[in-house]
Amino acid sequence: MMKDKKKSIKKTVIWLVLAVLAILSTIIIFTLPDRTNYTQIKATIGNLSTYYTFAGSVETKNRQTIFGDKIIRINKINVSEGQKVSPSTILMTTDSGDEIKSNISGEISSIYVSENIQIMPGEKLIDIIDYSNLQLKVLVDEYDLSAISTKKDAIVTIHSLKKDINSKITYVSKEGQYQNGVTNFSAIIPLPIDKDLRVGMSAEAKVLNQSISDVVILPMSAIQFDDMNNPYVLKKSNKNLPLDTQITLGMNDGVSAQITSGILADEIILVPPAPKLNNFANGRPINQEVERPPQEIHGGTLINE
Repeated sequence: MMKDKKKSIKKTVIWLVLAVLAILSTIIIFTLPDRTNYTQIKATIGNLSTYYTFAGSVETKNRQTIFGDKIIRINKINVSEGQKVSPSTILMTTDSGDEIKSNISGEISSIYVSENIQIMPGEKLIDIIDYSNLQLKVLVDEYDLSAISTKKDAIVTIHSLKKDINSKITYVSKEGQYQNGVTNFSAIIPLPIDKDLRVGMSAEAKVLNQSISDVVILPMSAIQFDDMNNPYVLKKSNKNLPLDTQITLGMNDGVSAQITSGILADEIILVPPAPKLNNFANGRPINQEVERPPQEIHGGTLINE
């Protein structure tokens, strides 16, 4: 009877020891950081700029559409589409001997009439477009109007040409157009002569908002937020372990952020691995890490160990 009791106690002790070891193993696994999975980024000194952007399209500064001002019959058309003309060029003549000319220099875009056809008053005759004086016209929300002014620098991006052009704002309208609850104003930015530019091309104007220099910056991807939405980072401690460090954020450009307190330049920040996404293939879940390529890191120095 005593032997059975001793065996029972011994088994109980063994199971208790195993249970304690299992609990300790679980605690160790879930509390020790996986050092090999951290990306190390060094805080750096750099510059940040933010911009306002305004969308628009390329248009010509000068264009003219000539209309018939009375009943006439076109005797002769002296020009063709695509031909360059000046105010001295006789475009058409009428049966009565009148000469029709342009008020601007440009290129014949469209001819709407034919010879020996009678034209009624107000009928469209011809379009002339000056392609040597192109400009970008953008719409500016009334709430962003304070961001623009004449002579202010602007960077124009022509999307289809993948080209940036440096220019200046030359005109801001004093009268806006009210639509869908918001009033928009127009701004004009001249464009240089470029054989690839076409009227109607979509474009975007970028105007400087704020700019700061020689500040501590980190990529936004290195910054985390707690349950109270307070920013913090995992700073590398002397024991190479992550140390939760509260920081204060300044300006950011959507990619990098200014750090006004909490860390200094050259301090190493540990970035945990991206969360895994569960995908399913052939009915089985597959864990895939979201890629975070090093070349996409801005505002910090990637450290490879």
